[in-house]
Amino acid sequence: MMLFTGLWYHFDSKAQQRLQLEQVTATLQLSIRPLLNNNDADLVKAQLNHMRFVSALPLRSIAVYSRGHRLELSTELPDSLKHFSPEKPVSDFSMQPFDEGVLVLKPFSNTTKWPDLGESAIPDQYYLLLLFEKVTSHSVWLIPVILMGVLGGIVLILFQNNLAQLFQRQHTDVSLLVHKLSQLRGGQNNVNVNEDLVLELAALKPAINALAAYHQDTVFAAKQLSEQQHQKIDNAEQENVLLQQQYLSVQQQNVAIQQTVQNRLQVLMQLQQQQAELEYSDYLQALNAQLELFQLEFASQGVVNNRLKLTDFVYELLPKLTAWSNDKHIELQIFEGADNLRYQVEVPEQPLALLLQSLMQIASRAPGITELILRVELNVVGLNATLHISITGSGEGITARTRQLLTGNDTRPLQWHESDIGFFIVSKRLLNAELSIQSLEGLGCTIALSLPISTVQLDAPIPVKRALYFGSQHGDLTERTRAIEPLVSSILKCSDIADFSLKYNKLAFDFVLVLLPEPADLMQWRTLLDELREHCPLYCYALPSQIAVWREALQQTVYQTPFCLGSIQPSTTREEKQPRLLVVDDNTTNLSFVQVLLKDHPIELHTASCGTAALQMCQQRNFDVVLLDIQLPDISGTEVARRLRQLSEYQTTPILAFTAHALEEEMHSFLQAGMNDVIIKPLDVAKLSQILEWCSRSKTNDVNQ
Repeated sequence: MMLFTGLWYHFDSKAQQRLQLEQVTATLQLSIRPLLNNNDADLVKAQLNHMRFVSALPLRSIAVYSRGHRLELSTELPDSLKHFSPEKPVSDFSMQPFDEGVLVLKPFSNTTKWPDLGESAIPDQYYLLLLFEKVTSHSVWLIPVILMGVLGGIVLILFQNNLAQLFQRQHTDVSLLVHKLSQLRGGQNNVNVNEDLVLELAALKPAINALAAYHQDTVFAAKQLSEQQHQKIDNAEQENVLLQQQYLSVQQQNVAIQQTVQNRLQVLMQLQQQQAELEYSDYLQALNAQLELFQLEFASQGVVNNRLKLTDFVYELLPKLTAWSNDKHIELQIFEGADNLRYQVEVPEQPLALLLQSLMQIASRAPGITELILRVELNVVGLNATLHISITGSGEGITARTRQLLTGNDTRPLQWHESDIGFFIVSKRLLNAELSIQSLEGLGCTIALSLPISTVQLDAPIPVKRALYFGSQHGDLTERTRAIEPLVSSILKCSDIADFSLKYNKLAFDFVLVLLPEPADLMQWRTLLDELREHCPLYCYALPSQIAVWREALQQTVYQTPFCLGSIQPSTTREEKQPRLLVVDDNTTNLSFVQVLLKDHPIELHTASCGTAALQMCQQRNFDVVLLDIQLPDISGTEVARRLRQLSEYQTTPILAFTAHALEEEMHSFLQAGMNDVIIKPLDVAKLSQILEWCSRSKTNDVNQ
């Protein structure tokens, strides 16, 4: 920049100098031309010196030469110019350096008219020589050159700083990229370049980010693949462990089954040894119980849930429970919860029935027991439902062995007479029930179970407006009335006959429930209950030991306790059940013929081929009518009838003799055995109508007519 400025100023000063020299030379030429014809040498010289001194540029010498290079006019000249001779003819303005000065040559133009010259003068035959002093002014070009140098230095410093900053940023960006690449090589994730890079490296940013994304996707895919492989390995290991566990479980089950079978065989052998000491019926009953227990224990995998209404279930099971308690001379009371009326439960029916029966049998084992209280209460809270079953007995409490067997889950240690405990253990296991036992010597015992259960809400029964409940010595009034609440909008309770009569005379009731006390004031009770029966449904219950007295005194239907909710439900809330008929005959043709005749009639038909099977079925289920063949292969029909009459639930059940012939003496023996009527074989339409009539009587409780 300084060189350019110096050269520019140098050439510019040259051009300016030439221009000035041309102007000064032209002016002097005009002034000198008139002097060419003047002969006064001193005057001419004086004027030339004057011109030299007044010249705008420092002028050393002025001379006029002819074309022949003869000196015509001059001021003082250097010796070298006295005999000056140009190298070329002077035809135009020219300048050249000379002796630290500038020598200027310019011809006189012949086109210019010179007024002072005559026409004989020829001006173009002369040329003018001027010797100017060389003027050198360093300040003219030195200051701009210095300024330009300073400016250039500043620019250079700034440029150098910018280059240094650019280099530093490039170095930083390169280090950043190297670090990111090192992270990628080290396998790190989320290695993205988010910083702005210099222009030269900006193209690498998307490439590195794309490489990082590809690396992350590759790492993620590899991780997923690795996890899948590990998951497969874990699954395979779990399946292997599960298979091993299943194999061990199967082995354990096989061992348990073998041990159970061996124990059952030992029990059967023990029972066989005791056969001589037992009655034949007791022996058959114990043998059948062992076989049923064995079958139940190994068929437990096929148990399915049934949808039950607990009030109906308890009501249907009631005859078996009362038969057992009556045989043991034990007073039985049953308490149910209000939710039993509001919900159906999903539970295996057979294990639940066996659980209740075996629970009663186990509780009755306690010495000195006279009373049992059975509670079946469904408790529904939100979405959770639990069925609570408990039995409380008086007496001395259960033995330590019985308690140990109940809390265990193994039926192998059981003896032949402990089949009820076996039924309890298997049923408890099938129902996933939790057991708790409270037994104190001399204070009785309580066996309680809790079953998690699924429920289905029923349509709420349409309650009656008002009911009256009487109870004195038959349980807690508050608990009884609370259970009946879903059936009644308002229920009044009392425990005194005077209060009972007063409430009845003041209010109207939709039904009355009476748990009769010990027989007393029989005529007053008869008068009161006869009047009640004419105005509303009446349900009377009495203890088994008192029921005969009350039936004779009241001359109306008296039900045997225990009282349960299923017996007083309105008929609209429970389906009308068909009468159950049991036909006992060893002739399969007769059984098939009976089935054909009754298939279109509203009768629930059951059949048995021997007396033992008939007795077992009657103990398990309550039949409304029994049609009994006299000639059976194992037990005679009259013996079966006598044993049935010993059961409390079959004391009034119609039992019909079914025989091919009947003499008068035979018919008398049939009636003495407890039979109500005789049906002569073969069966025809008229005799079928007779059977249907007995079934109809059984549903209306009119069997004594």
